[in-house]
Amino acid sequence: MTDDRPAWARRIAAERQARDWSQRDAVRALRAHAPTELPSEDSMIREWKRWESGQTPNDFYQPIIATVFGTVTHALFPAPSRRDGEKEILAASGMETLEIVSRLNRSDVDGATLDALRITTDRLCSEYPFMPSGQLIIEGRQWLRRVVELHTKSLTLAQHREVLALSGWLALLVGCVEYDMGGPARRRVDTPRRPLARH
Repeated sequence: MTDDRPAWARRIAAERQARDWSQRDAVRALRAHAPTELPSEDSMIREWKRWESGQTPNDFYQPIIATVFGTVTHALFPAPSRRDGEKEILAASGMETLEIVSRLNRSDVDGATLDALRITTDRLCSEYPFMPSGQLIIEGRQWLRRVVELHTKSLTLAQHREVLALSGWLALLVGCVEYDMGGPARRRVDTPRRPLARH
């Protein structure tokens, strides 16, 4: 059975369980960090159950929950991404995703195609803290497959080096997302997602 709850809901449940807290214990910790008086304990326990089931806490509770678990608000409740990958690729390379994919099927690869792939890889790595894991794993795997297939094309040494680097970044992204989704190698509680910055 798959767990369709948002990543933050799974994480607050996992963080609570890792501390061996009941939901009542979590509410008491929440109360200890709250800047003002909170509703009754029973009311807050019902609220906590809603949060763990996936109902988003409001802006008042989000930073308090993050503090309870020793992190910052956006590490636990990521802000929506403000990046538009299609526009970035189009502005930098003059190509849309469909054209990039069709160019990847050619026997040789030009500089504009590699530029578009760099931007796409950078965008996917930047989306790591924001994009839902299910969507990111699909996109990451698709682009990784496409980039790996470039190894069979006629590439210069510099292009080959770039394709290897892009493959590495995409493989790292896919591995991190698989880990976040509870892959078999996982041995610890979720950690905050941070952008996978390419330099």
